[in-house]
Amino acid sequence: MYYSKHNGIYFIEGTPAGARIIGNISTVLDGVFRNAQLKTLDDVKEEMSLQVWRSGGNAVVDFKYGQRSMGFWRSLFSLDNVCWKGEGKIAYIDPAAIS
Repeated sequence: MYYSKHNGIYFIEGTPAGARIIGNISTVLDGVFRNAQLKTLDDVKEEMSLQVWRSGGNAVVDFKYGQRSMGFWRSLFSLDNVCWKGEGKIAYIDPAAIS
């Protein structure tokens, strides 16, 4: 099971045994007010880690992420036509379960 850690929050591309699910999480960094094309996966994790911490979790499980085009019509109102998206479930896990 692949995982990384950002700001003390685990981002796991699966669900470790014993994970206590708190809720869903989804973040989109688009270019409406800022240029999202220059953003990175770390920016997605930064945004998500704040939400996880506020919810009392220490992990995002079933973490999925990507960069995609927003389409023609939406790009008319944006600084660019690319956005970053991250989603998964906020959870509390025992760090020993993923080691």
